[in-house]
Amino acid sequence: MRLKVKWVNGWARLHGTGPDGKRIRRALKTQDPRRAEEIRAQIEADLWKANLYGPQEVVTFAECALAYAEDGGEVRFIVKMTEQLGTMKLRDITPKAIRDAARRAYPRASNATLNRQGVTPARAVMNFGHEQGWCGAVRVRSFPVEKPRRKAVGREYLELLRPHLPDRLFALMLYLHQTGRRVGDAIELPPEARDGTIVEVAKTKTGRPITVKITDELADMLDSIEPRHGRLFGYIARSSVYNTLRRACGKAGVEYLGTHQPGRHSFATELHEAGFSDKAIAEAGGWATTRMVTDVYQHPKGSSEKAAGHFSKEATGKKLARKGTTQSKI
Repeated sequence: MRLKVKWVNGWARLHGTGPDGKRIRRALKTQDPRRAEEIRAQIEADLWKANLYGPQEVVTFAECALAYAEDGGEVRFIVKMTEQLGTMKLRDITPKAIRDAARRAYPRASNATLNRQGVTPARAVMNFGHEQGWCGAVRVRSFPVEKPRRKAVGREYLELLRPHLPDRLFALMLYLHQTGRRVGDAIELPPEARDGTIVEVAKTKTGRPITVKITDELADMLDSIEPRHGRLFGYIARSSVYNTLRRACGKAGVEYLGTHQPGRHSFATELHEAGFSDKAIAEAGGWATTRMVTDVYQHPKGSSEKAAGHFSKEATGKKLARKGTTQSKI
């Protein structure tokens, strides 16, 4: 096998046949003859290694990331990590290398951001490479994160904000509160997704389309709001929602809780307090498992008071009285 450099309009291109008999046609993206020859020699050496020892000897993070993206993988944060790890062979990438790359890519980020935008996407690429047989399995430890304390709120929270919110944003917040949907899914809804009190959500975070039933109150509210930008609620970016909501919280003198806490967290908690089963809540809110509902989204209110009441002297006395009555009958 001998690859050759050919010049087309001053740019180097690689032509030839690989050791497996496949034709090679590749742009080298250089006009420098010396650099072109260096690239040619490296590619030729890599092709021989891959043919003799397998692709794990030559596949880089950048090549694996590209294959991962072409396979339908999430690419939102891949670019930054590819800038740090792109030229490294998969076999040489260690968990420490991934964590260090995340710190370089996001030097001022919190640990939560490092995990979400650095460790998680790099881990996904490496797992994909492992599935293809290009590298061994890599277990990357996440950066430690202290989970923030979430809270649930009732309708009164939204009513305090209402005078300071545009009608379309209040409608969006009510939709999140009453359906438990995610704000990202909600703002992407086109006007034609709604038919009366039925909303068809074609695209969700989990990838499954769902049908959502909304209240008559919310349906009437949406009837009076003109869609814009081709969106049911009229917003094309979450940042617009967050910024307006933050200003409204300041004017109303209430704590800013974003959209997730008045939405999914409050939805799950309110249904739990109303006696819905965990399975019913998970189905209504689109959670994959009931464990997610109980561990993350439910925030029972007054549990301590209820427990104290259960074990109070008065309650205990009533139980003993009932027990004594039962025994006397026996």
